[in-house]
Amino acid sequence: MLVIIPVFLYSLFLDDLLRHALDAQETALSTVWDYVVQDYAKAPQGGEKFAGFGMVQGYARLTYCDHESGIDSFETGPQPRECGDEEIHHQEVVSHACWLNPGSQQVECTLNAGGAEVGAYGVSMHQSYMDEYGKGGLIRCSARIGVQNYLLQRSVFAQFSKVDLAKDKQDRGAGVHNNARGGTYQADPGGVAGNVYLLPWERLSVLTDTWALTEPADIRPGAKSGELFERVSHLYKHQENQGYSDMSQAAADYVDEAIDNEILADNLSLDGKPAGDDPREPSMAIKPFGDDPPEESITQQGSSQSYFNSEWRDWDQDGNQKTRDARSTGYMGCKPEEPC
Repeated sequence: MLVIIPVFLYSLFLDDLLRHALDAQETALSTVWDYVVQDYAKAPQGGEKFAGFGMVQGYARLTYCDHESGIDSFETGPQPRECGDEEIHHQEVVSHACWLNPGSQQVECTLNAGGAEVGAYGVSMHQSYMDEYGKGGLIRCSARIGVQNYLLQRSVFAQFSKVDLAKDKQDRGAGVHNNARGGTYQADPGGVAGNVYLLPWERLSVLTDTWALTEPADIRPGAKSGELFERVSHLYKHQENQGYSDMSQAAADYVDEAIDNEILADNLSLDGKPAGDDPREPSMAIKPFGDDPPEESITQQGSSQSYFNSEWRDWDQDGNQKTRDARSTGYMGCKPEEPC
């Protein structure tokens, strides 16, 4: 009995500690990956507004304020019950994990911490594109949770042993949150000083580019709208694109002089012309690959000419598609689920 009872109780406690450690790991791991799948190019549905980088972290904190994602009530309102002062999520018998313990930290994420922006070249035209469309970079998320003992006595059969078994047992009647707020932690060699078990930090980082478009581009010749057109136009017409500046003014002067010399009619002025007729505007056309070949028919000198028009497939080469097929559905080409 001297051995079996303490070992049995302590094994239950260690099992709870492992489960709490996995919950904390899930919090940091799932949150950092949430940033990768955000569609930054689209406005959120339901009338919500994208509030920037911290919006993802905020929703993650609401999800994991009760330490796990499995018992959320999904109640409406700014403060669901499990995130408030009610302790409906504290039903454990052996130990209780809480973000309110001293030294604990709910999930926190940073973007390009330290001021170093990943991918920046120090080129103003490139930087202006990143500032306008780049939402990604090096994203780091971290979390740490504290656990208190609600089962084990600090000493068992003290007359036979002077070794403490666990940190001080807490009284549920005082309130789990109150106990956590008033908890104490000391990193002593024996591991029993104070009354909070601080579990290891859970940290994860990813490097991601969230400027990427998530929908296939479908642009007809002469179109002057769309996400891809706006991005191409941003670089094409940038003030530091010297080639564009020289060409733009020279093209306008050339057409104006031709009109003055009656070589061109007045209605051929560049101003007001659609894209494609005005060299000062980017001219683009992309057709998604479907059942029919991605071809574009353009009328030239009274006859229709067919042009291949796709950024995806290159006739018989299909280099992009071969790369995609090689990756399969695995992460970064890794097909076995576990080893990666």
